[in-house]
Amino acid sequence: MTLPFEIVGIFGTGPGGGSPLAVVHDAEGLDPADMAWIAARLRADEAAFVLPPTAPEATHRVRVFTRRGESPFGGHSAVGTAVALVRSGRLPAGRVVQQCGERLLTLRADAERATVTATGPQPADALDPGPLLDAVGLTGDDLDGGPVAAAGFGPRFHLLPVRRGAVAAARPDPAALERADLPDVFVFHWDAAASAATARLFAPGYAIPEDPGCASVGLALGAWLDARGLPGGGLAFRIEQGAELGRPAVLECTAGSGDGPLTATVGGRAPQELTGEIAVPVPRT
Repeated sequence: MTLPFEIVGIFGTGPGGGSPLAVVHDAEGLDPADMAWIAARLRADEAAFVLPPTAPEATHRVRVFTRRGESPFGGHSAVGTAVALVRSGRLPAGRVVQQCGERLLTLRADAERATVTATGPQPADALDPGPLLDAVGLTGDDLDGGPVAAAGFGPRFHLLPVRRGAVAAARPDPAALERADLPDVFVFHWDAAASAATARLFAPGYAIPEDPGCASVGLALGAWLDARGLPGGGLAFRIEQGAELGRPAVLECTAGSGDGPLTATVGGRAPQELTGEIAVPVPRT
């Protein structure tokens, strides 16, 4: 017996771009140890195992693994998983609802691209910039206005706004990250005139030394922009990421509150890079 899988590049501008995600279809026969073994063998940043939903409003359920173990969130991989499911004919294009644990994420997806929507972020907290700057080899001279903050809709990311040239100059220091108890630092330059960010995400705490494109941090930047002050009608913006890794990515985002809580979206393409089959039962040796 075999299970089909594919590798996609979340937010990639073409094959070989974006954040590599393994999507393992029809995975209900696997136990968590099988999933961890397969994720380690496939060696993508994350592996999403697609299962039948248990929540009545969900269209599919995932368990998500990195090389360090299971992730409780599933937000980062939701765009790539939704595109893969529509492209393979397992879900129709349109509205899909991903279940990961007890968390539900709503997306719009077709065979090329998907957009995830989140409402009601975690409270944003101001941070001392010093530990974040030390963790990525920058100094106070590299700061570029706007709050240094922890923000997000699920996991909160640590956002460090810097001058344009400092994005490429950033060099993560794993020891400094660990000393400061920082699982991640999102280094970005915000160009208000272009409504665009040039960014890098260092996330060793999530077993990803540097991520070429991350849905959850795109949502977090929407929360950061809201804390900074959005225009009355909200804002459409983009994030350009992954250039330093040779895996270019573009995240297309919005943020706005209207008369209610903040709603943010992040979307983009998920080009297919390869397909294959996994023999089961897996050997785990």
